[in-house]
Amino acid sequence: MKGLMKIIGMILGILGLSAKATAKKKAKVKKIDTKVKQIKKAKATVQKRKASVQTKKAAVKKAQKKKPVKKPSVTSAKKARASLKRRAKK
Repeated sequence: MKGLMKIIGMILGILGLSAKATAKKKAKVKKIDTKVKQIKKAKATVQKRKASVQTKKAAVKKAQKKKPVKKPSVTSAKKARASLKRRAKK
């Protein structure tokens, strides 16, 4: 009987189903799970920072308004041509 149990234990060990093998697998899974949790926490903090930055950015953008550009008054044809050329360059 003891010999049979040893043979069964060896076969299970080879297949990776023994108690030692399952303990090792569980330890690896636990390490991976802890890393996943850390990454999720870091991701959440980054998302919060990103949201706060976006709101600040929107507030700054809202505050910066361009004053209206006054169009130059054209009195002669020569000035009109020069003005149109300047606009075309923009």
